Amino acid sequence: MKKWTVMLIPHDRGSTRNLTLSSWHLWGIVVLLAWLTFTSAFFFERNRVVQAKARELRRINRTLELENAQKPAVVQPVGLREEEEREIEERLRAEYETSIATITAELSDLYDMEAKARDITGLAPRTGKAAEAPAVGGQGKGGPPGSLAAFAYGGIEEVIRPPQVVYGLSRPSADLILQEIRLRTQSLRELVVDMEAQVDRIERVPSIWPLAGGVGQIMSGFGYRRDPFTHRIRLHEGTDISARYGTRVRATAKGVVTSSGYERHYGNIVRISHGNGMQTCYAHLSKRLVKKGDVVKREDVIGVLGSTGRSTGPHLHYEVRMGGKPVDAERYLTD
Repeated sequence: MKKWTVMLIPHDRGSTRNLTLSSWHLWGIVVLLAWLTFTSAFFFERNRVVQAKARELRRINRTLELENAQKPAVVQPVGLREEEEREIEERLRAEYETSIATITAELSDLYDMEAKARDITGLAPRTGKAAEAPAVGGQGKGGPPGSLAAFAYGGIEEVIRPPQVVYGLSRPSADLILQEIRLRTQSLRELVVDMEAQVDRIERVPSIWPLAGGVGQIMSGFGYRRDPFTHRIRLHEGTDISARYGTRVRATAKGVVTSSGYERHYGNIVRISHGNGMQTCYAHLSKRLVKKGDVVKREDVIGVLGSTGRSTGPHLHYEVRMGGKPVDAERYLTD
């Protein structure tokens, strides 16, 4: 390790002193000087930043003081006189009563509209129990749709009016009007459900010509006739409609395909169930375009006219059955 000797010689009389320094001493002095320099610079910069922030805060404070000095003093409202308070109260009451009268008139129009809709559709209102909340658990009900007869509702006058009569009151309360609005809303909601059920039932009733474009001609109707093969008198359970080979055959009502296959006498045949025990059959097809389980709508093409099975020529054997028994299909051919 290198060492240095520093000789200290005084100007006046005195003994000379020798100071021996190693490299560690020199490095220590250098590090000490560097640390002191960094510390001084850090505190100097920090002091400068703090002074700058203080000057900015003083400037903002002076600006706020000037703005507050320029704002006009808030004038406290003078208390209203008793007569003015009564006038304001009466005006507010009159506005409230006018609003209630307007709402009541609109509600009356809503009631009249509902009554007309029910009169047109023939759907009477449900009983009052329909508006109650359903019980939880153990009260499930179901089953297939009923016949197309009228719904079994209670009397119209039992529930068409609210339990508390709003109509005719000069000053019905807001709670009473709100209750009536809820009652009318529930009644209209049930009316929509009933109308949708009626539309669905109507869509399931065969009511169109089974051949696309309305082509074809009835060659043999429902009832007893002379069999074209045996020439014996037998019951013809369907309606034979003659048309060109390849004519499109369409479903006459909404339903589900219950069978689609080939049978000895009927040839290619498609059977569709429309619910409520009603079924239609389309026989002697040259091609079937639906399969069992398919859901079809009225006018959907289900096959192509042909002459398969026990047939004398291209035609469609069309049947309508109720509860499994054939009925006269011509009663359902409306176009």
